[in-house]
Amino acid sequence: MERYSKVGMQELDQRLSKIVEAARKKPVSVYRYGAPWVWIVSQDDWQGALKEVSSYIPPGHSLVLLRPQIDDLLDDDREFLRSLHADSDMQIAPQTVMHILLLQLLYSVPSEQQLYEQLNYNLLFRWFVGLDLNQKVWGFNVLSRDIATLLDHPQAVLLIQKIIGEVFCGALLQMPEFSLNFAQLHTWLARHPSISNVNN
Repeated sequence: MERYSKVGMQELDQRLSKIVEAARKKPVSVYRYGAPWVWIVSQDDWQGALKEVSSYIPPGHSLVLLRPQIDDLLDDDREFLRSLHADSDMQIAPQTVMHILLLQLLYSVPSEQQLYEQLNYNLLFRWFVGLDLNQKVWGFNVLSRDIATLLDHPQAVLLIQKIIGEVFCGALLQMPEFSLNFAQLHTWLARHPSISNVNN
């Protein structure tokens, strides 16, 4: 059984025919009772929407170019991240939370709420943390709790500092798309006096 209805153009009334024709050039949002109801899109647009999120990310973007170095450093600490996942009630993989926190630092996202919103609609952010186009973002409470759990571990905060220091600090001047929030990083470090003492 087919999962969609098929109608011929002759079955459509004159106005709908014009709307469908317009949708071949640009998607049309259909409202019902004053609220968005359905979209009419062309076959090409529909096929494009089924692409993986990575297909929308420019291959020369700085975050794409630096991603292998970031993942190598995370992989060096995979045992810690694995044990953290096993010993805590985190619903999001710690490595994914690390990626989320790096985005918050690199783009100076001022709050977890705004970070959550960006994960819902920013394709670059979705790609970086491993979310597909149609994959639902974790609930805000889950995200906030798992971020707090990870930041409670000094080794995790040191790993973030290491990634920033080894991957980004030398390259930031050549990468104007980043606006690294050093104050936020220092706030996370200050949560752990033992780290602060070592860094001072």
